[in-house]
Amino acid sequence: MLIDTTLLVNNPDIIKGLLDGSMKRYGSVIRWAAGTENAGQIVRHLVEAPGVTNTVISGAKVIGEGVNYYKLLGIEKTLSSVMGLSQVAAGASVLNLGVSILGFAYMGYKLHQIQKQLGHIQQSMEEGFDRMEASLYRIEGSIQKGFSQVGVSLDRVEHRLNIISGQLGYLFLLVEDNRQKQQSLAKAISHLHQAMLIKEIAALNAELDDRKRFPDESSRESLKVASRVRLFLANQALQATPELDAELMLNTDISIQGWAVATATEAQLLLEIGQHQEARELLAIEVPKFKQVAERWGNELISDENPYLSTTYRFNHSRFQEYITPERVERIVEISPSDRTLSSEHIRTKKIHVDVEFEMSHSSQWDQTWLHRQIAIAEYLDTLSELSARLDGLQSFAALCESKNVSSSRHLLPDYNAATGLYVLQPNE
Repeated sequence: MLIDTTLLVNNPDIIKGLLDGSMKRYGSVIRWAAGTENAGQIVRHLVEAPGVTNTVISGAKVIGEGVNYYKLLGIEKTLSSVMGLSQVAAGASVLNLGVSILGFAYMGYKLHQIQKQLGHIQQSMEEGFDRMEASLYRIEGSIQKGFSQVGVSLDRVEHRLNIISGQLGYLFLLVEDNRQKQQSLAKAISHLHQAMLIKEIAALNAELDDRKRFPDESSRESLKVASRVRLFLANQALQATPELDAELMLNTDISIQGWAVATATEAQLLLEIGQHQEARELLAIEVPKFKQVAERWGNELISDENPYLSTTYRFNHSRFQEYITPERVERIVEISPSDRTLSSEHIRTKKIHVDVEFEMSHSSQWDQTWLHRQIAIAEYLDTLSELSARLDGLQSFAALCESKNVSSSRHLLPDYNAATGLYVLQPNE
């Protein structure tokens, strides 16, 4: 290796900086925190040793759970918390924390999990439709039977029948409306499954598996597949108009995660074969577009009818304390242009306004449904922010590879015999 790699747990300076707040994790890099002399500058890059990927895959239950995951790596819960990993949205774990091509196996695993989960959702919904359809047939049979019985004494119960008929019609409309919406969602999932997961993500997954089995083979075919998948899924993500709608958010979420994986895969392959400039050019195009999409969703989902609550800092209120950590709020701020540029004084004012609004408003406005919706928004936006940060970190790693003029990114990374854990790399001076 051309530069030193050190296990994170063995680097007291980095750990001290994370604990005292002078350093912050941002995606796959550690930077000097705001307010320090070198604010924003990279302190170290984070990469994973090969064993981490294998351990994570074998321990599937801990994927996406920052605290347990980092206990697995020998890092204490305290450090996991200050790194902002105690509550990272599970969707963000579709990219490995570091920038090593050794994470391909993990990315492939996550893609397979996404495909499998959507299949289960579709199957469950189809079973639900069958039960609903059977129930509708029973209702229809009961109504027909009731009509025949009523027909015998129609004159006596005509008025009562009109009332019952009106009620049945109302209930039928409710059931039918719900059924149509669920069928629409099921069709969307089915189309998504066929057009995106089976055709595109499965192709990329196959290439990732192939790279894992034959790491020394030519990258040409893998690059072609990654490029095709990236273009397809980026197009899907860019076309979506942000809206708080379950069907739309589902479709866009899969598109965005797949886009991030394909982009990272293509860039990492280029870095592995020494085409650093090409990797940087690719990321220079894709990362700004990805950030733009993340910010569009941030603007839409953070927006609220109450102008005082149209801020990420509403999640800092005590009612969210059990569900949304301060680290998650900080990550969401990164994709909220209106919040990201606020001064400390303006942030304090925002929080005061939020507290006043919650205290002055009727509690019925903030019921359990509203609370769950806000938690869902926070997790969705956290995924976008974390993926954006990790792609940004990949840009920094590409710059490091180019500055060191290495023939392959592998020369900067821990080898296959390295101890399991997270490693830190010296950034470009």
